[in-house]
Amino acid sequence: MVEYMDLLPSVVIRLAQLGLTEVIGSKTPWVCAACMTCQARCPKGVDLPRIMEAIRQMASRHTTPPLLTMRIPDELLTRAPQMAVVGALRKVGK
Repeated sequence: MVEYMDLLPSVVIRLAQLGLTEVIGSKTPWVCAACMTCQARCPKGVDLPRIMEAIRQMASRHTTPPLLTMRIPDELLTRAPQMAVVGALRKVGK
């Protein structure tokens, strides 16, 4: 799913550490599939999926989520991991 992100996960973490609010406007937290791959590979053991969820919640309080279920392109539905699609549906429901 990284190819659909506008910021790399490591950049999201750094921006969040610096307190920069542009991370809230990023589409990266919404694209995150919460597959735990980044957490498994992180040498520091950062729980990035949990951080992405927190960023999504913060963004939801300020804006309308950018990913609406009826707007998911058919091509993405066929190529994206099933976990990503289910996660996206769950995110919109909050």
